Amino acid sequence: MKMEGANDVGEFSVPEVGFFEGTEKLLEVWFTSNVEDGLTNNNNNGDLRIIPREKLDQLLGIVDAEIISVDKNEFIDSYVLSESSMFISSNRFIIKTCGITKLLFAVQPLINIVQRFTGMKLMNFFYSRRVYLKPENQIGIHQTFNSEVEYLQKIVPDGSPYIIGSKQTEQWYLFTSDNVSDFIESDDVTLEILMSDMDETAMVEFTKLKNESSADVIKNSGIEKILPGSINDGCLFNPIGFSLNGLNKEAYYTIHVTPQPSCSYVSFETNIKKESYDHIVNKVLDIFKPNKFIITLFSTKGSQCGDADEVLKNVSLNNYACADECSQQLKNYTLAYRAYCKQPN
Repeated sequence: MKMEGANDVGEFSVPEVGFFEGTEKLLEVWFTSNVEDGLTNNNNNGDLRIIPREKLDQLLGIVDAEIISVDKNEFIDSYVLSESSMFISSNRFIIKTCGITKLLFAVQPLINIVQRFTGMKLMNFFYSRRVYLKPENQIGIHQTFNSEVEYLQKIVPDGSPYIIGSKQTEQWYLFTSDNVSDFIESDDVTLEILMSDMDETAMVEFTKLKNESSADVIKNSGIEKILPGSINDGCLFNPIGFSLNGLNKEAYYTIHVTPQPSCSYVSFETNIKKESYDHIVNKVLDIFKPNKFIITLFSTKGSQCGDADEVLKNVSLNNYACADECSQQLKNYTLAYRAYCKQPN
């Protein structure tokens, strides 16, 4: 997270180090060796994790991001980036980047690299983000969702755009192909909590003023209690800002924190399979204390939690009021969206 112009501040104040667009662009692409294989890539002719590191570096060079830390387990290769995160499993590729990165320019090169090294083909495609604080700072097509859609439809012609949310300041955008019907029987979920207008006392934990290392942040903030037993790989930026990738067997989670008061933002994302997400959501809110946030949840028919809209209806939140809600039935997923704001004491 590249920030300039730090000011002198008190010991326990969050420094205002200049504007940074914490809002991420999120790309999740599923590949298969055979279009009939569905989710599982049954014939095992390809594995995305065999792509050489130098090709990953070249891909991220297009985006304007770089790898700063790597961790792996049996199921997932995890990469903390200078501008957020990347996760690679056997047939799923996730890149999440913040700032003014040029993520969509890497879509076609990614498809080409996968085809060259694994022989695998595009199966399902998801691109999403919430509205930017300063869209005019973005580069080229990334300034508007309409231009992003126009660009992506040339690469993924069967993709469809969705604008979710009635309030422009809280809108969330999705472009997805979601076009393999067998996928619906799988167990797959993605939960995102996108938080803004953060409590400054909570944000101090994510600065060098309060903690010396990412390990200190993980322990002192309570992050280690969100998904106990995870392997955590974090980075505490200087002077402020924090990124973390966690691996929990076949699941991942990732957190990114932009603490400065003028543009404070935190994201949490995971694909861990649960019957209920009440505990995770409330633990995240207890740690980061946002004044506003968006929750999105994708779930397939075969997921443990069931219908995404029903899941979010059953999440019990204290001190927050739902300002907007929406659900969307996709071909293979149900998608639920909620926007919340803090209630006055």
